[in-house]
Amino acid sequence: AHERAFGNYNGILAEHWEEVVAGGEASARGFVNALKGKAAEINAAELLEQDGYTNVAIAANPTQPVWDISAIAPDGESILLQVKTGVESYADSVMGDMGDALDVHFLVSSEIYDRITDTTPELLDSVTDIGTDYALVTGIQDGLNTLSSNLGIDIPDGVGDIIPYAGAIIAGARLIHSVLRTEKEFKAVDRTTRNKIQVVQTLTLMSRMGIATVLSAVGGMGGAAAGSAMPFVGNLIGGIVGTVAGAGMGMYLNRHLQPHMLNLALDITGLTDDDLFYYKNKPRIDQAALRFRNTADWLAALPAR
Repeated sequence: AHERAFGNYNGILAEHWEEVVAGGEASARGFVNALKGKAAEINAAELLEQDGYTNVAIAANPTQPVWDISAIAPDGESILLQVKTGVESYADSVMGDMGDALDVHFLVSSEIYDRITDTTPELLDSVTDIGTDYALVTGIQDGLNTLSSNLGIDIPDGVGDIIPYAGAIIAGARLIHSVLRTEKEFKAVDRTTRNKIQVVQTLTLMSRMGIATVLSAVGGMGGAAAGSAMPFVGNLIGGIVGTVAGAGMGMYLNRHLQPHMLNLALDITGLTDDDLFYYKNKPRIDQAALRFRNTADWLAALPAR
């Protein structure tokens, strides 16, 4: 992608990037956009060949106007294609380009394709969905599901499956409750692997099933243990009393915890939003990184000019 996008540059990608970054944020953003766009063209060309297109060729000019790829369709017709990837907000710009290039077929990311489907379905004959661009983590539940799955933490599918996890849920809830009451962050908590698992597992369950539902269920399964999870209640005996105690704790956490669930989980695990983005897109990011690494090795092995 680097060679095709910047064929006049006499050096390797890493050196080029260092020079671009020195030029400021706008320069770096333009560089990344050009590199990402060319990588999308390469991926699109591979998809076309897999779908039976022949003579697939990416335009030699990296700033070729109107079209990016030429090919012969399976029915023998010559076709010009333009590749557009990005998030949904980019769709309006793409639709404008489509109006200026009526003879060109557009290969677009799923986000753009969905937007066109919703707003101007009459254009669908001129576009093909080539898959999602990098997926964003959206919302607390999505973030917690991504985090728990990549940490290898099993999460029950329903309230009836909570029993084996009751002990971990009680421990996680107690820790969360204590942190909220003292208005401290998880940075002050000992980040043992066990604590991480308990808290992420508890927060994910609460996000999926509701805070009060999870804690009431756990309280009903073990009244005394659930009661002890809530300070000042003591060891409460009996499923009914435990359910009430769990529900009471759930009401407290509902008021204070809901908006902060994901941040608390990231805090105790020592991870960031960027880590979540990587987890969500790991195969694509790893593939891109491997291509860059292989290209850099190949360029580095060339004789000095």
